[in-house]
Amino acid sequence: MNSRGRYKIGIFDSGLGGLSVLRTLWKETSNIDYIYFGDLVNSPYGQKSKAEVLELSKNAFEYLLEKDCEAVLFACNTATSAAADFLRAKHSIPIFGMEPALKPAVNQNPGVKIAVFATELTLKEDKFKNLVSGFPIGTEILPVACEGLAKLIDKDLWEDAWNLFDSKIRTVVKDCDVFVLGCTHYVFLKERILYNYPKVKVYDGNLGTTQHIKRVLNLPDFQENKNQLDILLNTSDSDYVHLAGRIAKTITPNHTLSLINTTTGKLHV
Repeated sequence: MNSRGRYKIGIFDSGLGGLSVLRTLWKETSNIDYIYFGDLVNSPYGQKSKAEVLELSKNAFEYLLEKDCEAVLFACNTATSAAADFLRAKHSIPIFGMEPALKPAVNQNPGVKIAVFATELTLKEDKFKNLVSGFPIGTEILPVACEGLAKLIDKDLWEDAWNLFDSKIRTVVKDCDVFVLGCTHYVFLKERILYNYPKVKVYDGNLGTTQHIKRVLNLPDFQENKNQLDILLNTSDSDYVHLAGRIAKTITPNHTLSLINTTTGKLHV
């Protein structure tokens, strides 16, 4: 906590999906300085190797440390799987991550088949396999890789994103009506899923992650929202500003949004 009695928390994602987590955090916390870092120049992470994602995540984490962040959230399931434990072993500051919300889905729907929509890397990593192996015998988890979906969302191609996601849903919906969204980008489509498939239950990890952060950092319950937000997008493509700005306005009208280059530190806008 800094001299003003405020935490500075860094939030990192390969793109804009982590803003869905920030939106939940914002409603549940007060008096926090948030820095959001979207590594758009290197996105998407889901199709990269673990070694590549580890290196990119390490760079993003170190960038947030340079910004004096006192805690960091990897608001990206793929980056969490590849890098969170590695960085926790080397740094003392709190490092939070995301994982598919399988635990509440299984606990609330015992014996029911559950579909997990995520990137290919998230689904094949040991972190996910270990999570699944911890459930009772007979628990049936159906992994559904959604390559390319996060990038369509970042590019503001919402109809294309929905059409791709809907095609994935149609492959499982006859046998499965419990869905877990294993990527923070996909949460932006949650309302549309529920509208088009009103009989399904949809889980994501945003609220659980928020509650965990509050417990570990001993943050008070929401009182008066005096949070501050700086959004830094690692890209020279100004097209990303429009979507990021629209999402940010649903969180708070008071924010800064900049395009940056983490190699030079130069502001593009």
